[in-house]
Amino acid sequence: MIKSFEISKMMLKMWQKEMGKLLNTGTKKMIAALFLILAIAMGSIIGYSFTGMFLSAFLNGEIRSLGLFVISMFMNVSIFTFVFFILFKVRTPEQNSFSMQLSWFPLTAFERSLGYFIPFAGAVSFLVLFIMSILLIPNFVASGVGFWFAFTFFALLFVQIIFFFSLLNLVYNLVYMVILKFGFPLQKFFSMFVLVVLAVIYGFTSFDLGKIQNAYSTFDYNLTYFAAPLFLVLNGQSAGAGIILVVLILAAAVTASFMSLNVVPILTEKKSSKLFSFIKIPSSKPLSLAVKEIKSQARNEENILNFIFLLLALCFLKYKFQFGFTGESYLVLGGVTGIIAFNSYGNDLRMMQVYKAMHLKITTVLWSKYLGLCVLGLIQLCLFSVLTWTFPESFAVFVKTIAVLLNAIAMFYLAGIIFPLDRNNPYMGIFSFGMLLIFMIPLFFIVNYAVDKVTGEALLFLIPCLELLLILLLYGGFKWRYHYDH
Repeated sequence: MIKSFEISKMMLKMWQKEMGKLLNTGTKKMIAALFLILAIAMGSIIGYSFTGMFLSAFLNGEIRSLGLFVISMFMNVSIFTFVFFILFKVRTPEQNSFSMQLSWFPLTAFERSLGYFIPFAGAVSFLVLFIMSILLIPNFVASGVGFWFAFTFFALLFVQIIFFFSLLNLVYNLVYMVILKFGFPLQKFFSMFVLVVLAVIYGFTSFDLGKIQNAYSTFDYNLTYFAAPLFLVLNGQSAGAGIILVVLILAAAVTASFMSLNVVPILTEKKSSKLFSFIKIPSSKPLSLAVKEIKSQARNEENILNFIFLLLALCFLKYKFQFGFTGESYLVLGGVTGIIAFNSYGNDLRMMQVYKAMHLKITTVLWSKYLGLCVLGLIQLCLFSVLTWTFPESFAVFVKTIAVLLNAIAMFYLAGIIFPLDRNNPYMGIFSFGMLLIFMIPLFFIVNYAVDKVTGEALLFLIPCLELLLILLLYGGFKWRYHYDH
């Protein structure tokens, strides 16, 4: 156990070091603090508008509203936990040079797996609680619910997060071991695919609005709000559930998840991909860099997984919810394609010294890699269109989609430069993707709000300014990383 904590501590130091690189001046720290305050303020306003009526009704004597509020919030944290679990698993390599080095030491599979598990669970819990804090704490303060109410609420939210995370981890590990036992390839993809399918099936079969509305009095033991009765009991409400049974199942799920860490190997044999091997490397240095970028990103396991899951999600939206991506909605395909660029800088980190030794200019490396990412993005957009049988309805929509695609690639490329995924550092994907979510989500709402408020000629002036700002940030960020890291 002590060895596991040492591994976790080493990972936390890696994350701390990465944050230190990013915020290495007082100006950067001040900008980050101001942006975070703005994001929290906007989130608080949005959260208050959604949750204020529930608390107001409860404080006015309507007991039923408290049950609905608690159950809905516990369902939300379970959904957030599931989404972050999948996202981090997709963006995080299963093995890297650090795990290779750990294999030389006298560590059991459990000790190594637990060392990875602790920061993974901690990062997901932190992000979910951070989001919920922004949405709820201002409302709690304004409503005057009291310290005990707020403390027990967030404590039990944490219990629900750990419980649901443990269930996801348990299912993933068991499926992974079965697939590995039978010698099937792509263990990670099939394990996640089975996990997503089981979660979707459970969601559709267990989601009953009538039961949820009455669950505050007659608990139905739904896994997505399983810890909710504990909060109601601690606050003097009838939960309609066997509290001892709830506690035993919570403890059993966490224990089983920990025990499953014994059976999952850290290192498994992998076969290298030869995708796009028919493309020859040109003699021109910029073009050769672009072709190299296409091949390396297309062959990256995390990008392959990401493409498959995005495709499944798009098909699910289209055929289950009849979301046709028609008209302006087609732009969504261009936007999600941009995530192919997020791990570009991190995957190419070891080559930066080679580029410097070859005396390649910063602009050559930056824009050659961006060109390769754009070509790969267009290929993915075509595949998304063909495989979902969805095409732009007009030339104007097509042009807008290409513009969204190019901007999305640039933004994710920039995010990956600022928060790089270093394959030499295990679970840097958790840190980098976590930081991306913390900063990019509020940034999206801020930019979207600004664009909605500006119309006419002012919009024609604003868009070129935003494009120029993105180009300058991309160049400045790459130049900073290129020199700072090497």
